[in-house]
This record gives sequence, structure tokens and C-alpha cells, in this order.
Amino acid sequence: MIVKAATARLAFRDHRADPATWAASLGVSVGACELLLDADFVDLHCDMEVPVRLFGYRADRNHAGGSRVRPLLGHTDYPRLREASLTGVVADIATNPLRPQANRLAATRRNIEAIRTRVAAWPDDLQLVTDRAGYDRARAAGRLAVFLALQGANALSADLASLQGELGAALHRITLVHLTSSDLGGTSSPWGSDRGITDKGRELVWRCNESRVLVDLAHAGRATFFGALDAHTDDVPPIVSHTGVAAVRKHWRNIDDAQIRAIADRGGVVGVLYHSPFLAPVLLTCSRAKIIDHLEHVIRVGGEESAAIGTDYDGMIVPPRDLRDVTHQPLLVQDMLDRGWPETRIRRVLGLNYLRVLAAVRPGG
Repeated sequence: MIVKAATARLAFRDHRADPATWAASLGVSVGACELLLDADFVDLHCDMEVPVRLFGYRADRNHAGGSRVRPLLGHTDYPRLREASLTGVVADIATNPLRPQANRLAATRRNIEAIRTRVAAWPDDLQLVTDRAGYDRARAAGRLAVFLALQGANALSADLASLQGELGAALHRITLVHLTSSDLGGTSSPWGSDRGITDKGRELVWRCNESRVLVDLAHAGRATFFGALDAHTDDVPPIVSHTGVAAVRKHWRNIDDAQIRAIADRGGVVGVLYHSPFLAPVLLTCSRAKIIDHLEHVIRVGGEESAAIGTDYDGMIVPPRDLRDVTHQPLLVQDMLDRGWPETRIRRVLGLNYLRVLAAVRPGG
């Protein structure tokens, strides 16, 4: 069944009416598609705002096409997120470190308003949410729940107190640092150094805890990572939204077993991303099986409730060669089934683990 665009409706293929055809087109079992269609499926980190802001990418248009994996951009849009049966997606707003510090907060506010406007244009399909109760309402209404998050807390450096008001209410999650170090702490990337979390970074963590904003330690250097956890209150779970694991692929971007345990011991989750160089040593031959390898290692180290998915789609990534775009997720579910994963584990990884964390931090009402 094709849902055609009318007043406030996106044009997308709704596979709930015919999961068998979807399964046949991807070469997977009907059971894999039915499981995905029924599950809570939340992407912890989608970077579609990158092409929207940089290139005027139309999020409301279906950009599917071609038979090859697209490098860097074009992996998602609102119609394909709906077709893929996602029930929640975290839209990340990346901070531009080259922008003068005094202007970053205003730019962040403008970016938030721009997303609000785009989402509001499709009220039958999308719903902006900030907590678990809001997600549940969107899910019950058959809409995609859209969460807002900030990647690079240096956007707030000029005024950390701003987090205590409307801004903190709008952002359900903040990534402490991104690809560069800042006055808050150090990145894991080669484009910065990690001397540990700063006093301002500790204050930011405290303010996030007070405002019930999830602290995301993706991209944090190891010293900053553990320094942030030391500053973090014990009753709020921290997360790593999108990463690989060093035991499967040793890389500056990936976290080690001690970091996985530290997140799991506090009740948080680790989201595995889809960028081929972080998953495997050879870019062009990386298969989606590597995603499962990383997820299984997180589960071995941190337990079944610690693993999640944070694709990093549209964040200048190269997905595995056999996972073309967001609508091909039944292939990943089939791989989980083929490896003998029980349905309860699959459902946890797809969304329930993150929703548990969200309920602990922001239950809503």
C-alpha cells in the first residue's frame, strides 16, 4: 500500500499492509519484517540535519534510488524513516566549532526552531517529543517520535545556565564533545587532545543532570569520558549514542571494555553505529555482519540491556556495502535471527533498552 501525500501526509510505502512483499524484495523471511514492523525501533543518532543545514536537503522528500550504498549522505529522509518502521529517531544538531562562541547558542536556538517547523508541517506522520510519555503518545497515534539532541555542548559554553530553561526542556540529550576539544573537555579524535574534563565540563554535566538531560559520551576522549562519569549523578544513566567497540575494531573512535562496563553499570546504553571504517579495517568490503559483531560484544561485556543502535546515518558516513539505506533494516533483523538471537534481545536492542533509559531520566506524564 502506498500512502500518498495529501494534506499533512508524507508519501511512503507502508509495509504493514503487505510485509511479505517487503520480505521478498530484500530476500529475508516474513518473520524478520513482521518483527521489525511490530517492534519499538529507535535510532539514537541520526545526522540528517547535516545535509539539511549545509545543502538544503529536503527532509520531506523521498530520496531513494540506485542500487548501491550512498557514501556520506542521502541515507534517510522523513518518508524513508516511516517506510523503515522506525518509531523514534534522535535528530542531532551538530555544533560548528568555527562559529564564534558568542554566536553558537543563538544558532542552536534557530536550528531547533527550524526542526520544529519542519516536523510540524507533517502532523499525521511526525511528532516532536521530549520524554517517554510523549514517545508513547506518538507511537499510539502511529507517528514517528522525533527527539532533539545537541552534538557538541560547546554551543552552550557562553551561557551554561541556559540549559535550565526552555532549551534544556527541548533537548533530551547532549553530546559533551564532538570531533574537536573544547573548554568542556577533550575529544577522542585526532583533531583534538584529551586532557580530561574541565571545571566547566563538570558544571555542564551537573546542569544536564539537574535538567534531566541525558549526557552522551560518544566522541569523548577516555580521560574526559571517565571524568564526566565521576561528575555524573548516580541516579541518572549516561549513554554513548553512537560508537564502535575497540575489541572488535581498534580505532580512535571506538570505546573499550572498561567504558562499556562503566555505562552498563550505571544503567545506560551503548549505541552501535553504521560507519564502515569504525566497524572493520577494510572500507569497501565491510558487511552489515560487523554491526552484529559490535552489538554482540557490547552484550557480552555489558549485558543484554546495554546495547542499542545509533546509526549515524547522514553524518558523512559510509554504511556497510550490503545495508544500502534505512529501509533495508529487515536485513539486520534477519542477521540477528540467523545468529540465534531470541526475540526479546532483538526488541531490546532495536528500542526497548533506550526507552528504559529514557523512562528513568524523563518519564513525562
